Amino acid sequence: MDIKELDRKAKINEPLPRCLAGYEQAYFLASRSLYKQYDDKIITLEQAKHEKEKILEQYHDGKRQHELFMSLFEIEDKLKKLKAEGFNSVIEWEILALLEEVL
Repeated sequence: MDIKELDRKAKINEPLPRCLAGYEQAYFLASRSLYKQYDDKIITLEQAKHEKEKILEQYHDGKRQHELFMSLFEIEDKLKKLKAEGFNSVIEWEILALLEEVL
C-alpha cells in the first residue's frame, strides 16, 4: 500500500490495514493520531505540519531499512546455494552484483 493510500485511510479514521510492514504501520498510526488531534483542535496546523514532516522522515528511513533487510534475504539464499554446490562462478557473480546494489 502506498503512502497516499495510507494517508487517505488515516485521515478518515479507518482501522489499521492488514499486512503492512512495521514502518507502514507506524506511519499509519502516527498519521491517524495526528489527524485526530488536529481535528479535535488539540494541536495547531503549524504543529501538525511540523510533526507530519517528522513522521514522513521516519517513514522513509523505515522504508529504506526494510528494503535493505529484504535484499539481504536474496544474498543469503545465494550464499547458501554457493555453500551447498561449492565453487560456482555464476552464483559468485550474482552475489557480487547483489552486494553492489545493496552497498
